[in-house]
Amino acid sequence: MAKSLQLHQDNISNTCKDIEKFIKDSMLKMKRDGAVIGLSGGLDSAVTASLTVRSLGADKVHLLNLPERDSKPIHQHHAKLLAKKLGVKLKTKSLTPILRSSNIYRLIPLNFIPFRKLRAKVFEYARSKFFADGNDKILETRLKPKANSWIAKGNSFAVTKHRMRMVKIYQYADQHNLMVVGAANKTEWMTGTFCKWGVDHCADIMPLIHIYRSRLEEIAKYLEIPEVIQIKPPDPDVLPGIPNKEELVGETAVVDQILFSLENNNDLSEFYNRYGKDAVDRIVLLVELSKHMRESPYSIQ
Repeated sequence: MAKSLQLHQDNISNTCKDIEKFIKDSMLKMKRDGAVIGLSGGLDSAVTASLTVRSLGADKVHLLNLPERDSKPIHQHHAKLLAKKLGVKLKTKSLTPILRSSNIYRLIPLNFIPFRKLRAKVFEYARSKFFADGNDKILETRLKPKANSWIAKGNSFAVTKHRMRMVKIYQYADQHNLMVVGAANKTEWMTGTFCKWGVDHCADIMPLIHIYRSRLEEIAKYLEIPEVIQIKPPDPDVLPGIPNKEELVGETAVVDQILFSLENNNDLSEFYNRYGKDAVDRIVLLVELSKHMRESPYSIQ
């Protein structure tokens, strides 16, 4: 009999205790004095920060918020809200100067537009024209772009931001002898909706990477994370005009069901009937196209 996805029936308390023990044991094993987390204001990093504080205590946790020119102010507000609830000071540092010096803002021809909201509207319009049959193809194209195409430039534009966040977090971690705690979840890990070698890939530990995004929503409720963070959409916040990952990959609960079935070799025909063959096959394709991101670097065996 095929396994089913038990997202909301597991013992959430025990799950949290296991993660908290893993965090503490890892810090002691690495002989670090505490942990640092990039707190974006989103659900994943909020859950990660909350569990890390529960594990180590607020005095051993450092929270960094690293916005840049295209970051939405609401996310910084939510990061401050969560940090205050946890009793941890939030350190904020803009990445705009260092990103501007790298010339990445010139990769997307919106540099002449001074206002973030207007840049977002222009980018959203251009995206809708480029993908005239629907925006759902952008992820597949991103994972197999043509050299020097707008997709390739958009990739570079987006991932450089995540990679620079990773560099700054590790710079801070090394200076203060801290363990870097990453916040990636299993849904984005399996679909390739993360940045290879970026802040959502490179970390000393990834305590949530075995947990699907829809399950994190239940854990966030258990941890009493502010409701405004619990209900907000998964916003990548690196490209103007893309406010919600679900617009690109699909509804989280549906994607998680499909991923779980793939993982356990279940029959997908039920999902073909329920969601349509194209929607299911698309998730299967994303898993295959992003395989190298989970396996790199390759080497001679």
